[in-house]
Amino acid sequence: MKAYATVGCGLVFLLTCGTAANAQGGRGQKVAEAKPGEVRVMVTAAIRTPLEAVRAEAEKAVGKPLVIQYGSARGNLKDQILAGQGFEVAMLLPDVDEQLAKAGKIVSAKGDVIARVPVAIGQRGDAPRIDMSTPAALKNAMLKAKSLRWSPTGAALLTVNKVLDTLGIRDTVKDKHNMPGTVALGPGEYELNLYPLSEILDNKALTNLGPVIPELQVPAVITATISKDTPDAAAARALIKFLQGPAMDPALKGNGMTR
Repeated sequence: MKAYATVGCGLVFLLTCGTAANAQGGRGQKVAEAKPGEVRVMVTAAIRTPLEAVRAEAEKAVGKPLVIQYGSARGNLKDQILAGQGFEVAMLLPDVDEQLAKAGKIVSAKGDVIARVPVAIGQRGDAPRIDMSTPAALKNAMLKAKSLRWSPTGAALLTVNKVLDTLGIRDTVKDKHNMPGTVALGPGEYELNLYPLSEILDNKALTNLGPVIPELQVPAVITATISKDTPDAAAARALIKFLQGPAMDPALKGNGMTR
């Protein structure tokens, strides 16, 4: 994908939204197309790259092939589960877990924490590196940006809401948010992207400006839960045990994530 388009992971960036996702089996899979004996996993795109890095090890630990569908935790993944899509493991967000538990879709609203990731800012355009070190600087940068991008259903949403409401700019910048197509940038113009750090690092079209400042930061917590209706709870438990183990730690660290 070379142009801006809405993709399952919620990123709307120039170029692809993840290099590791191009690995065999890592891109374009749908749990609805899984074959008997395959373990169906629905996963927020925020953890795509580290999960793909350990995919082969995970399949060995589980003893079965994985069918991994990446997408937006608060968007298409949640909606599909609520609509009845079967799965074994969902790696989403705590507020989504609560909704799924209330709907009787998962065994517990308290998921197992797999990773945490701060929300970061990526800059597109040839403008000099922009100062984001204070609330005032961030407000000024967002007001001056030609374009702003974030997913309205993605893992960064709590930070985005805190930024917009604390700085009092929600209405002021709404016309700049997720404008259709590729926004042309002239000399000195720039676009700001607010996404989990793991996704910013994965996008080579962006300059990583680092995490949103602490006073406006709400790190995304990625949890793993088991379907209430899975026919293979043993495989689901084995996968979560692997994901909580040390094999994934280097991949998480290399993508700006922690436990």
